[in-house]
Amino acid sequence: MNLNRRRKNGADSDDGMSSMTDLVFLMLIFFIILSTMVNPALPVNLPSGKSLPNTPQDPPVEVGVNSKSQYFLKESLTKFYTFEEVALILESKIAEQTISSLKISGDQKANFDAIFKLIKLSKEKDWKPVLSYSK
Repeated sequence: MNLNRRRKNGADSDDGMSSMTDLVFLMLIFFIILSTMVNPALPVNLPSGKSLPNTPQDPPVEVGVNSKSQYFLKESLTKFYTFEEVALILESKIAEQTISSLKISGDQKANFDAIFKLIKLSKEKDWKPVLSYSK
């Protein structure tokens, strides 16, 4: 009786996965060594900081829009204006400042048209609009 005979189809299943695991292990070692040799620091061209003189900046002029689409200024929260009135007041206040910025606060229930009118006015006059909202 011959026990060392090959099967009829001729396939030998003894060494099926050992060569594959050796190959994966060698590739793992190769990539680990390669990753330590690569320089991790890429040259990045960062902007240099320019020191500006410490000049005091004027706070932005603050205007708000309530839920009834009425305009008011931060200084007088009880006095309400129309858009034309508040536009004249804002022009005179911002003309006095060195930096022209306008802080627009809108109520959540305010009409967006009223807020967009202020944004449009600030764009036409080259003011910097800063938007915020209140609940």
